[in-house]
Amino acid sequence: MRFRIWMIAVSLLVASALGVAVVLGVQNHQDHVLAAQITQTEAELRAMGARIADVKDHEFKTMAEYVAAYAQIEPLLTQYDRKLQEYSELYNTAQQRDQKRGLINIQRLHNRYNPEVWRNTSEIIALIREINDVMKKEASVIRDMRSIPKQEQVQFWHEEFMPLLAEEQALRERLVVAGQKVSQERSTQ
Repeated sequence: MRFRIWMIAVSLLVASALGVAVVLGVQNHQDHVLAAQITQTEAELRAMGARIADVKDHEFKTMAEYVAAYAQIEPLLTQYDRKLQEYSELYNTAQQRDQKRGLINIQRLHNRYNPEVWRNTSEIIALIREINDVMKKEASVIRDMRSIPKQEQVQFWHEEFMPLLAEEQALRERLVVAGQKVSQERSTQ
């Protein structure tokens, strides 16, 4: 009788251990897949951002060059916006997945969980979205500038475009600060 009770107890213990191992294995696989998707999307965002920056950072000598450059940038901004939305959704999925987990969380076993990283990364995504929206407005202003007589374009540019450029610069400065916070938080993990 004791042997039977002992065998049942050992069997339950082994079954429980196997169940936990399966849960951890599934979590680990799902986390790796999601991390790979996030990494891939982030790389695509960086590549698109670099393409936009290459066009935007050119030394323009005439308003016609601005118009031509922003005609190239405008479709890239739309693609960038879609990719940023995809990245944001993947990031939110990862954050929600982490918050829903209870005691059995493979990620918390591998690295120390820090909710500050989630908040700071959310701030970065929001700032990038704001910057993209401002750049879309810049592109719209430049597009509108095409229909204005050449003698009025410089004044229009100063009144309509330059404030947007200043707003973009201020947002980029905030982005640098937020990026530094994330880097510090991740380095302490």
